[in-house]
Amino acid sequence: MSAPKRRIIYIVGLSHSGSTVLDMLLTTGGKAVGLGQVWTVLHEEPTRSKSRVCSCGAAAPDCPVWGRILNRLVQLPAGTPLADQYQIVLESVDGLYGPDVAVIDSSKHAEYLRTLTTMPAVEVTVLHNMKDVRPFTVSTLDNRLRKGGRGGLPEKIFYQWYRDNRAGFALAGQLLGRAPIRVTYEGLCLSPDVTVARLAEALGEDYVDTCVPLDGGHTHIIAGNRLRLPEQGKTKQLAYDHRWFMRHEWLRPYILMPMVRKYNEQCLRELGSIS
Repeated sequence: MSAPKRRIIYIVGLSHSGSTVLDMLLTTGGKAVGLGQVWTVLHEEPTRSKSRVCSCGAAAPDCPVWGRILNRLVQLPAGTPLADQYQIVLESVDGLYGPDVAVIDSSKHAEYLRTLTTMPAVEVTVLHNMKDVRPFTVSTLDNRLRKGGRGGLPEKIFYQWYRDNRAGFALAGQLLGRAPIRVTYEGLCLSPDVTVARLAEALGEDYVDTCVPLDGGHTHIIAGNRLRLPEQGKTKQLAYDHRWFMRHEWLRPYILMPMVRKYNEQCLRELGSIS
């Protein structure tokens, strides 16, 4: 009898769409460990990774999950295949939590599925995480300004949102052989019971316990949204970001770009995020 495959729940989507929140939420049922943007860590210099702080509250080298991983990664010869590096991540999780726990990887880029889908003893399930283009635009503009850059043209953000969400969904479906499971930030925050029930049905198992705070599960994220960190006032419960209600930057492109508006409303309506 062959051993069961380890499940990886891979989150595809764009930055500022709630992927870190979804990553943490999926750990609240105690059946998964959230690792954040695994591929970011695998691609960056080890010194950068070791300077990060984990959502568990420990410095990355002291984290019970990432400390082991980083110590092994720095010993690998140059050119080690990414699949072998990812296997080290899975082995660290296995040593701490056993083989039955699922791994949540919120790396977002569908391209990395090319490697994951070829790894033996791995079962990959993909969630396509989306955020309404209007709050997404406001969040993107504010993040750019916070980092000292220019906000940019809202129409360009609208088009990039439209292009990249469609492309990520299509590529994930192509590599997986089936469409990803779509989940919206709005659904999680505004209709959590309905969204969680749909997730449980689609995943075949209930990974979410809405009575548990977001940091109450096995969460070890060293690369992800800054709000994962205790010193940043990490969110304990789902809370909707309503800044866009008082802003107008999204209004002009929403009127002038009907194909983006139609796609946005179609996705929200399909998932019950709007009536």
